[in-house]
Order: sequence, then structure tokens, then C-alpha cells
Amino acid sequence: MDNGPGQERLHKQRLVKSARMYAMCQKAEMPDPELQVSLALAAFEEMPLPEATAFVRTNRPNLEDMAWALRNSDSAEEFEEKLRERVAAMSRGQAGGRRSPPPGAGGTR
Repeated sequence: MDNGPGQERLHKQRLVKSARMYAMCQKAEMPDPELQVSLALAAFEEMPLPEATAFVRTNRPNLEDMAWALRNSDSAEEFEEKLRERVAAMSRGQAGGRRSPPPGAGGTR
């Protein structure tokens, strides 16, 4: 398997697409967003279902963080800033880093 720049870019693209789908599933209050995203990846990214499921499971913390940032942002710039704040909070070891929004971030929209 090639781990070069092309594979890294593909991984990031799939991560962003998956996070968007994860956020949409959460907003729609769909049961088991992880399964929904796995099915979408398998269908639209032409991945075998076991590979898509493994991708979602191994990247779940990142998907949750990105989905949170997507739900709470009005622009690409705001999304990037919220994601940076989330990562910084986690690296400082704040309790509940993945589950609670950063200070001043407010709730979901």
C-alpha cells in the first residue's frame, strides 16, 4: 500500500466526507451514525464494507471532533478555528476534551 502524499490526501478527503455525513446523521437523530457512515463510504468511495467500517471505527474520535466543529460553524474559517481549539484543548488534557465544547463555543446550532 502506497503511503505517499496521494494516499494521505485521499485519507483526509475521506475523513472530511465522513465527518460531514456523521454530522448530518447526528442532526437527523439517525440511529447508529457510525453504521450509516460506513455504508455511505462503501457505496460512494467504492470501498469494501469491512474496510469502510474499519476506517470509521479507527477514525471515530476524529470524526466526532470534526462533526462537532461542522455543526457549530458558519464558515470554513470558523470550522478550522473550532477544530484547532478542540485539538488544543485535548492536548492540554482538559477533562472531556472530545465531548465538551471548548470554552465560549456554545452549544449546537
